[in-house]
Amino acid sequence: MEAIVVFVQAHRPYLEVLQAVATVINLVVWLFALGLLMFALRHRRIESLAVGPFNFRIMKEEAMVAAATASAAWQSPAAAENQVDVPRIRATIDRMFTPGVLNNLMGKAVLWVDDRPEGNRLAMRALKKFGLDIEQVPSTEEAMAALARRKFDLVISDMARGSDQHAGWGFLKLLRDGGSGVPFFIFSSLDLPEYRREAEKRGAQLSTNDMIELIDHVGSYLGRAP
Repeated sequence: MEAIVVFVQAHRPYLEVLQAVATVINLVVWLFALGLLMFALRHRRIESLAVGPFNFRIMKEEAMVAAATASAAWQSPAAAENQVDVPRIRATIDRMFTPGVLNNLMGKAVLWVDDRPEGNRLAMRALKKFGLDIEQVPSTEEAMAALARRKFDLVISDMARGSDQHAGWGFLKLLRDGGSGVPFFIFSSLDLPEYRREAEKRGAQLSTNDMIELIDHVGSYLGRAP
């Protein structure tokens, strides 16, 4: 042990140089990995890229499982006997991982307004698999405050809050009257044809109670190139 200590002390300058070189090499490797990652995101379909901690096959499967879990949990008791539509979910997730889409999704900001946020926990988990920044608030007032504080790329709102059975439409009117054209999705437990028509008339881009349709439209709107 004493011989090792003497050796280290005698060759300390050389060892420090070696440590510095190792640090530089490590940095270069990570920069190369980042460059490869960005190339894969922009120019090719991501299927099995694995560089350091990045494994897109795992990411894709995790997104698939999260979406399926959220879809199953969202089904009403009356539909409990229905099976989760796995082929449809997989097709939706595949579209999210097509060239450029995932890259455009990462970092986009979503404001989710719902007075019962616990019901959206699994849906949020699924959407966060695509790198989305989701802020959740329980009321129109807090939503307007959040919109005044920062920019959002998409708003998702429930319909009924408290005694107001059309709070989602009221919130949408506030936004459109104020000149905001931010994409607006209504995600509620009810999905009637007249609700969809009215939502479109009022300036919403979607009104649905279908979890997979919601995820698909998030990809369609936020995955576009700027």
